[in-house]
Amino acid sequence: MAENPDPRIVSTGFEGIDRILTNLRLGDNVVWQIDQISDYQRCVEAYVRQAQADQRKLVYFRFGNHPDLLDQLDFPALFERVELDASAGFEHFTSQIYLKITEAGLQAFYVFDCLSDLLDTWASDLMIGNFFRIVCPYLFELDTVAYF
Repeated sequence: MAENPDPRIVSTGFEGIDRILTNLRLGDNVVWQIDQISDYQRCVEAYVRQAQADQRKLVYFRFGNHPDLLDQLDFPALFERVELDASAGFEHFTSQIYLKITEAGLQAFYVFDCLSDLLDTWASDLMIGNFFRIVCPYLFELDTVAYF
């Protein structure tokens, strides 16, 4: 793919998806609806490889019951894995993420484990909705790109 001179344009790592979406842009929160974790993992791996090629700072929030999404990838120094425990409660969990986003600052990239796993702990779609109401506007404000 030709290099894009607009620094706000971001690639998913898949040329076909980039064409369909006309690329991602800083501030985008991407929510994937999947049937199998392996489908999400393929999307995440392409996104992470692209972030690595673009020398982006990336944070992986690890909290799911599924296998580690980045276990098969090299984890360069620009990348950080943050282990979280959703059973500590919604407020603690969300606060830890908010603090890490603040620390990472502008234009960081994020990968979140499959949010469906949070339903096992929080037992409510409403709590997932509240999580999005808190986190997504903040990610947008900081010109980040996040995969959920």
